[in-house]
Amino acid sequence: MSEKFKPPPFNYCDYRCERCDEQEKCRVFKDDQERLLEHYRKGEDPYDPEIFMNDLKEIFSRTEKMIKKAAQEHGIDLDDVGDEEVPEVEPEEYLIYRLAYKYFEEANAFIKTLDKSGIPENIKQYYDDLVWYHTLIAAKSGRLVSGFIDDLLDDEVSAVEEKGTVSVIRKGIRLSKNALESMLSEFPDHLHTIASLMELLKQIESQIEIDIRQKI
Repeated sequence: MSEKFKPPPFNYCDYRCERCDEQEKCRVFKDDQERLLEHYRKGEDPYDPEIFMNDLKEIFSRTEKMIKKAAQEHGIDLDDVGDEEVPEVEPEEYLIYRLAYKYFEEANAFIKTLDKSGIPENIKQYYDDLVWYHTLIAAKSGRLVSGFIDDLLDDEVSAVEEKGTVSVIRKGIRLSKNALESMLSEFPDHLHTIASLMELLKQIESQIEIDIRQKI
């Protein structure tokens, strides 16, 4: 299987390039670094809104070409898709997504509360992890369930993609639990909230073990 299909790092990443040990294997990271270097070479600010929007247009153009090339290789005529209705996944039907979204909502409310009081420097890294992964866990859970009816990929490829997505969710859970545990000593008044968030993370983790396809 690994010889037939090896997904690139960006297929199952958490988008934190600065912490990734697969940068040299990642085309997306390399393209982004080359883009930044080219702007700096020209004396341009890559984060200037106008320059950034132009970069996005170029990225979308390249993506469109890649999609057309992939469709051609798989014998798919994008100009003749027919009137057949494409089935859509309702993420809320799946327990794992419900749990992930509930975690997102509760974590988001907690983060907003902490923002008002300020974040001590000694837990800033843990706070950043909490902020980053509370959205990623929900987003990747949505990506996971959306793949359950993806007929464009064969079974073997789908299995690898699914495994990669689950691995990112697990990583997000692990680092989020570590962040919450580390933040507890600084925010004892929020013990109940932190305990509730920890319990939700455990439930998501457990659901992965039990059945990721379980519906409500």
